Amino acid sequence: MSADKREQPARSRVWLFASLFLLVAILLVACADQPEPLASAAQLQLGEQVYAQTCAVCHGDRGQGHVLPAAPALDDSEHAWHHPDAQIQQLIVLGGPTMPALGGQLNHEEVVAVIRYIQTWWTPEQLQAQQEFSHQYPLREP
Repeated sequence: MSADKREQPARSRVWLFASLFLLVAILLVACADQPEPLASAAQLQLGEQVYAQTCAVCHGDRGQGHVLPAAPALDDSEHAWHHPDAQIQQLIVLGGPTMPALGGQLNHEEVVAVIRYIQTWWTPEQLQAQQEFSHQYPLREP
């Protein structure tokens, strides 16, 4: 038997194993755990309602901000995404220098829903960065 004929099955096995390895790698990437969505459709709908009734008058209908001079943008154009969830929650509930306290007006579920709704305006990169430091400062339960 010639050397070429003996090398042919060996080459075929190498290609077979390489192809199988590539297929398994592709399947693993495709099946990788996707991150859980931050909010359900119902929670986002509630957040949209709360935002429209409570926040839009100052921050604009799409979070563009500056409807009132001191009301910053909440969309992806400014710095809202730099704040962890707990800080946003605290600002909504307790207020700030120019932000009215809404803790007596909104319940915990509504506060969380409006935060999740606002987060839909951020880019995926902004949301990922915001969620990374929100793990250190998560939303507080009532």
